[in-house]
This record gives sequence, C-alpha cells and structure tokens, in this order.
Amino acid sequence: MPSEVTTNLQDQLEEIVGAGHLDWQPETLAAFGVDGVMPILVVHPGTQEEVSKVVAACAATGTPMLPWGGGTAVGQGNAPSAAPVVIGLDRLDRVVEFDPENLCVTVEAGMPLARLQELVATKQELLPLDPPEAERATLGGLVAADQSGPSRLLHGTARDWVLGLRVVLPDGERIRCGGRVIKNVSGYDMNKLFIRSFGTLGILTEVTVKLLPMPEARASVLGVFQDLPLAAAVVEKVLASYLLPEAMDLLDPAAQRRLSPDLGLGAQGSYILAVGLAGSQATVDRQIRDLQALINEGGGRAILHRAADSIRAWAALTNVLGSSASEPGRVGCRLAVPIGWTARMMATLHQCAARHGVVPTVAAHAGSGILRASLQAPSGLPPEAALSGLVATLESLRKEATGIGGSLVLEEAPVPVKQRVDAWGLPGSSFGVMRRIKQEFDPLSLCSPGRFLGGL
Repeated sequence: MPSEVTTNLQDQLEEIVGAGHLDWQPETLAAFGVDGVMPILVVHPGTQEEVSKVVAACAATGTPMLPWGGGTAVGQGNAPSAAPVVIGLDRLDRVVEFDPENLCVTVEAGMPLARLQELVATKQELLPLDPPEAERATLGGLVAADQSGPSRLLHGTARDWVLGLRVVLPDGERIRCGGRVIKNVSGYDMNKLFIRSFGTLGILTEVTVKLLPMPEARASVLGVFQDLPLAAAVVEKVLASYLLPEAMDLLDPAAQRRLSPDLGLGAQGSYILAVGLAGSQATVDRQIRDLQALINEGGGRAILHRAADSIRAWAALTNVLGSSASEPGRVGCRLAVPIGWTARMMATLHQCAARHGVVPTVAAHAGSGILRASLQAPSGLPPEAALSGLVATLESLRKEATGIGGSLVLEEAPVPVKQRVDAWGLPGSSFGVMRRIKQEFDPLSLCSPGRFLGGL
C-alpha cells in the first residue's frame, strides 16, 4: 500500500473512531500478525455504524482488511495475501436485546461467549455451544468460523443456533439477515452464507441466537480403559443404545496425562471416554446407571462427576489441547471422518505420527467423527528435520482422511508448515459456486484475502 494512501487512510480512520482507538505502533501491531503478515493499522470501531464507515474508507482506497474478534480462530486458514488494516471488534460487546421469554438474545459481534453465558444464566437459560477458550471467543468469531465443542453431539454447531445477523459488506453497506424471533421464515436463509465464511464475505457486527432452558441436572461419567479397542467398543454400544448424551469425547493417553491431576483419572497410559449428560434429575440418574454398567462390563473403570464438578470437568476436557501460543512449533489440526471411523482414525493418527517421529495428543468427539490433534516435533531436533516430520505426518493423515470421505484442516501451524501444507486441502466440487459468491460479494478481494479454501 503506497505511503500516501496509508497516511490518507489513517487520517480518515482517526476521524471516524478517534485517535485513541487507532494503533500503528510496531509493539501493538505485533499482536495482530497472521502467519507472518503484519498489519499497518489496527482500528477499533465503537459502533456498528463506525464499522461500516471504516470498511467504506478501506474500500475506497482499495485497502484489504481483516476482522478480528477474540483471535481464537485466527490460526485457521492460509496466510492472508495482504492485511494492512485489522478491524478489531472488541468494543462491540453490548447486549442489543435479551428476550428470555422467547428464548433468544441479540448481541454485538465482539461479545465474548463466556460473558454471554453468564448473562443468560441469570434467567436460567444457555446457549449450548462450547468451543475452546470461551473466555476469549466472541460471538462474531464463533459464527464466522462455525466453532463448536463436545456438545455438538446433541446440539450441533453455531449454524444451528443463529437466527439473524447484521453484516457490513466489503463496500461498507450494512445488511440484516434472518430476524430476532425463532419463527422467522421470510426470504432466503442468508445467514448460512456468512456462517463459516471466515470473514471473506463481510464483517459480522451483530448476532441473534436462540437459547435453551437450563437443564435441571448435569453429570459426567468418565470411563478409564487400558486400550483403545475397549473404549471404542463402549462408544459403539452407547451410539446403538437409547441413551442420549449431550457430549461424548474419546481421549488418548497423552490427553489423559494432561487431565489426570484435575479429574482423578488414575493410572497413566489410559484411554478416556467422557460422556456428558443433561436433563431432568431422573433422566440423568438413569443414564448414569446405564453408562456405569456399560463401562464396567466393557472392561473400564467408571468415575462420576455431578453438577458443578461436571461443569468443571468439561471445561478442562474442552481445553485439553491448550493453545499453541505457549507451544512454539506445535501444529493443531482437525480431522472429520465418518462416525464409525473415529476410533480407527485415532489409531491411524498415532501410527502416522510415530512413523515420522512426531508426538501427538488427540481428543475426539466420538459421536460426531471429529478429531482434534496437537502434533509436536520432539525437542532437540534440527529445525528442518522437525518440519519434515510434521509435514509428512499431516500429508499422511490427510490422505487417510480423504480416502474415507473425510478431511483435514489446519487449526494452527507455524508459517513454514503452512508454506508446505495447504490449510484446507483440495477444493471440492462446490468450489466453483463458492468462487462466484466471493466475486459477487467482494469483487476486489478486500475481506480476508487468500485466507479461505482455494485462496478465496
């Protein structure tokens, strides 16, 4: 971006948001770099109207921009082709409308999920989404990345709970999709275009979601197994039964070691099957008894957590893989496979990692076919050897996953890894439609350019 355009744009943005909400100092900008691409300006609009004016100013000068919520999903995707302006949405954190009688709430896109959950809990309601790092994850980022956690087994992902959105398009125009009531059936469901668009079609500024009544009781039954086949057999029995768990995660021994001090999991080297239950007290009690019987009969040891202890257990389970911020050189990836292949893919993942000298930690949503893995090269290896091992592991896993109709996506990776392994993999048959939609909404490719599938 030419220096004269930078100065002119900086002046415009300062006039829109005020000097105190515009950053250009190198020490500030460093926190907003994405895969080695550093911004020139970081702007923090305070209202949805200011977001519109900021985007219009960037569009008028042909300046690419990158929306930024809590930063929890910023590692996903390929490096942006350019990101001179980052639009931080942290000041858009207000409640627009809370309608507990009709089980819905509207908030600005910068509202952290944990804060929203605290708000709706005052009316004994909840939004049944539990992605990692809920304290940082914002509603806008959660929707833009369609993030989810263990409870997707029963409740689905963000796309299942969004009623309406307000979006600023790449030219600065503000539009509304959907509505603020559950019985909203007018027109096309434009929400789906922006959910999991990763900021490539516009910037989400407001989100309306439906809610659920708080369940009467919660509990978790953890099964400790000495090998994977025993745990996998119990998973199959649970899925074939009348039981209706809220969440069911399968964790490998490395994940078990991370959780053991907090959850009392006992002997090292075990596989953990964690089943979350919610509902009436009688329903939860009945499912506890049946799950304990299945685990014990299947050769495992059952551990029970109730109420607040169960909530704390799932907070630990959801964040078991941690953040790559404290683990340089770590690769985080997500595999999606047919549900019946989940345990086999966990075994395959360990085999691939061992073959290439990589240390894995794996947590799988056993009833959804989603596996999240943290891959780390052993310390002390020369950089090129470590990089080669990580790349070879990812390539092998992607081949295995796509061979059974699945996929592998990078959730976090060092720049050298992303330079060798595409974050998304090969585009599928729908890519032509996606490219036309991008061209229609963002013909100048100003919003998060290059980040999404196929370089969109």
